[in-house]
Amino acid sequence: MLYPVQMICERQISIATAAGADGPPAQFLEIGRILSRLFDECPTVVRFPGSTALTLLYRNAVYLWQDVLDCTDALAAALCAQCPLRFYGTTEGRESAEWTVCAEGRDSALVRLRSPSGRPFDHLQGLAVQMEMENGDSAAALAEVCLARPFRVPCAALTPKGAALLEGSSLLARPEGGRFSYLSWERLFPRQLLFALTAAHKALLWREFLENGRQSAEFDWLWESYYTQEPLYLLEWEVALRMVLENLGFRVERSVANFHITDSRGRERRFDLIRGGPAEKLFLKLIFPIDTK
Repeated sequence: MLYPVQMICERQISIATAAGADGPPAQFLEIGRILSRLFDECPTVVRFPGSTALTLLYRNAVYLWQDVLDCTDALAAALCAQCPLRFYGTTEGRESAEWTVCAEGRDSALVRLRSPSGRPFDHLQGLAVQMEMENGDSAAALAEVCLARPFRVPCAALTPKGAALLEGSSLLARPEGGRFSYLSWERLFPRQLLFALTAAHKALLWREFLENGRQSAEFDWLWESYYTQEPLYLLEWEVALRMVLENLGFRVERSVANFHITDSRGRERRFDLIRGGPAEKLFLKLIFPIDTK
């Protein structure tokens, strides 16, 4: 806090054993997921370069602090034992108040409420959940994970730093042959991970295929889904492909009888719909979209 605060009260509470998360980053993400569902709002991620603090800010939240405590007490207590964690909100008296949850033994925790005036409070507006990481690099990596907005979706694609931060966590999924690692809240079929990919992820997959022939497992999942008629967001894959073709200087020329695809050096590129890999098949299907299956 920017100013001195006074202790309002200390209260010992019973807690259940936290489940479904392991390690401070995973526990912090789990708290964010619980609160995002509670407020029906994805948080703003606040972190400044070099800082070890990371904050999730729920701007539009109006709540009883006890309700938030009831939802997060076990996770907050487990996390606070390893990294400092604080909850902040604005009281009806227009001052910022805070509370912390510190574990005391296996089944209990001590809750401490503070405010500048020392006046008790119940209702709060706005919620900031702030954790201090061990160093700035860890805080930056966790911020990257949070910026993927994983709190209200089944899974999210991770940056390499984000994946390294969650190494050993049950939330981390590394599918065999996949280009990306994923944060997954539940066990998913590989093709379900496709919904975590943004247009930027799809553009990277297309670029790597066209530049060096890499056909990652994500293309296998997409090709499999193509013929099961599942929702694919196929238009986004096509838009990403068009952008990459333009950026790389590829040209597609076609006539009634044949077609030619050339790269930026004028070299002809050949793709095989029958014997080629999944990226080749999808490339040709998007370039020549007549579907005769």
